[in-house]
Amino acid sequence: MTPDVVHFSEGLPGFEACRRYVVMTGPSFEPFCSLQGQGTDAPAFVAIDPRRIAPDFPCHLEPSDRARLHLTAEDSPESAPLLWLALVTVGDSGATVNLRAPVVINPQTMRGVQLMPAGSEQPLAFALSSAEGV
Repeated sequence: MTPDVVHFSEGLPGFEACRRYVVMTGPSFEPFCSLQGQGTDAPAFVAIDPRRIAPDFPCHLEPSDRARLHLTAEDSPESAPLLWLALVTVGDSGATVNLRAPVVINPQTMRGVQLMPAGSEQPLAFALSSAEGV
């Protein structure tokens, strides 16, 4: 895979200074991928499609989020398929997935955002060991 740089105009929360990332994939890493920041001391994150963890995961964008991803009103999920990622955290008690604040990337414009929906009932730390699709 030839890596393409994804631009996060606001950065990611806690890592606002890093705005350029590459999504790295590979057969031996499936179903995970790496969201690798570009530059000195850039962060890297393990991520997974949230629908692998929760098949009914709501992939919905507010109009403001569509604008941040440079999607037009005419863009549909078929004409502008988006990459949805949930960030994985590994700690002493195991791995968890943040389903509350997914990362969404528009591969057509190479723009990305991390959503922070108000009032989301999705878990902030879903135990990866509880997931069936992994």
